[in-house]
Amino acid sequence: MELKRAGTGSWKGLCPFHSEKTPSFTVHEPRQFFHCFGCDEKGDVISFLVKVEQRPFMDVLTDLATAAGVDLEIRPLTPAERRARHEAESERDRMFRALDLAASYFEQQYLSPAGAAARAYVEGRGIGQEVRDRFRVGYAPSRWDGLSSYLADQKIPASVLEQLGLVGVNERGRYDFFRDRVMLPVIDRQKRVIGFGGRLLDPEAKDRKYVNSPESPLFHKKESLYGLHAALDAIRRSGTAIVVEGNFDVLALHQAGIEEAVAPMGTALTVEQVTELGRLASKTVTVVFDGDAAGQRAGQKAIPLFVDADVDGRVARLPAGVDPDDFVRGAADGPAAFRRLVEGARPMLDQFIQDAAEESSIPGKIATLERVAELLVRVRNQTKRELYAGQLASVLGMTPQQVTRALREAAAQAARVNRPSMQADAGAPAAASAPVAAAHLPSEELHLLVLLVSHPELMGNPEAARAGQLLVDPSLRRAFRVASEQIAADQRIDVPAWLESASPEVRATLAAAMMDRGISSAPDPSAQLRKLAIKLETMRVDAEMTENERMLREARTRGDEATARALLVRGIELQQTKKGLQTASQRP
Repeated sequence: MELKRAGTGSWKGLCPFHSEKTPSFTVHEPRQFFHCFGCDEKGDVISFLVKVEQRPFMDVLTDLATAAGVDLEIRPLTPAERRARHEAESERDRMFRALDLAASYFEQQYLSPAGAAARAYVEGRGIGQEVRDRFRVGYAPSRWDGLSSYLADQKIPASVLEQLGLVGVNERGRYDFFRDRVMLPVIDRQKRVIGFGGRLLDPEAKDRKYVNSPESPLFHKKESLYGLHAALDAIRRSGTAIVVEGNFDVLALHQAGIEEAVAPMGTALTVEQVTELGRLASKTVTVVFDGDAAGQRAGQKAIPLFVDADVDGRVARLPAGVDPDDFVRGAADGPAAFRRLVEGARPMLDQFIQDAAEESSIPGKIATLERVAELLVRVRNQTKRELYAGQLASVLGMTPQQVTRALREAAAQAARVNRPSMQADAGAPAAASAPVAAAHLPSEELHLLVLLVSHPELMGNPEAARAGQLLVDPSLRRAFRVASEQIAADQRIDVPAWLESASPEVRATLAAAMMDRGISSAPDPSAQLRKLAIKLETMRVDAEMTENERMLREARTRGDEATARALLVRGIELQQTKKGLQTASQRP
């Protein structure tokens, strides 16, 4: 990027984090920070490189220190921290190396004589070498042990291959999970392979056409988006993201120069994926699903996710029976026509309400009103909600008062559903008073407390004591203290008395959680306690990292370099601690 001087000590240029024609990205040289007045990105040189290069904080800091000839004064690690750091580096690095080697193997097989059918298929879909290389398209041969033998020669343990879902195990032994498939690596924002998708070549084979890697320590389908590594820069430049259904739709769009395209991992969109795209795309996220009935249903299901994530979603509809791949390759101006389709996409709620107009019968209108009202009450912006309510009234031919009443009823229903109710004990008299609203309590802390009360033998575990110290909510800290005192006095917990010691609203939530068997009945309570303790410790570290960053900014603002250096070192220590906790959480 190019910066031009804009006064004493200031520089200005086009922002690298969003698309703009008028420069709003400013660098303040004396204070060593940047701020974009267009998208509100801001920070120092380290955070700038972290955001631009998508690299970890420690890697950027170490490289800058090396370039400047500065020795970082890092406190010696304790033996436990050294072990955690070594395990974090060795296990994760081994996994990333195994996946990268697997992708290289598939690429080699694609170019070999065995990959002739895969090459013919990919080239027949119009995918050129540049896109194929960018996405590392490969081929898994039909051998049962081709990949596993190759990785064994590279000294990758078989246990790692199983953990990553590259090999399976049955009564006959290990076998390659992917066979006779075009391989499409899933690559994260740091350009690292984290999993695979595979497209079956043999149409006669009795197997699923598309399969993805199973869940692993590195690959989580609900959080991953195919093609994000290649779309990231284009999304930032344009401020828009395009979501399509299939991996080959992504490849076809990138081949056509439409590089903002990504796809969910063979399943419906998730709120995690929508939230991630909302953070990256400063303007809109447009969903373009296939023009068949299944595609239309997928688009309808996506709308609540965008409402809940508070992301500006649009929906573009393809002609019936046409997918994005067909569309961009179907005519000479296919890419330009696709761009026009996306630019003309309607806001999701507009489309949702317009579709409701197709109902003409009175029962149909009432059902539609209830369905749309249920969605509108989740819209956070009051003005937007009111405007859409007016539009809904017009579309359905109803009065504003009728729609307002439906919204009130939908809001009341949502409150009833989200309010846990206590089940009365058998034979207990019915309460004459109105039900007490349950308190909203931190879920991890609530789960920990319910686990310990359900399994009081765990109270003697050192992890239980440590987890109790990590509780933040005052009411849960008090409930933990009461449970500990009961154990110490009577070697058991009197649950009714324990509940009675809490305030009415907290009591309602605790009682509902105790009756939720999904919370209180853990198949391995000790393992669940360990996971919850690690989670709470990680949350504490995250909070300390946030506070440390705030103090670092303040120290730099007032020019306190000694404090800033100490806080930088503390930030590195916290990063190391968090990395160790993440590794510990992945252990069985």
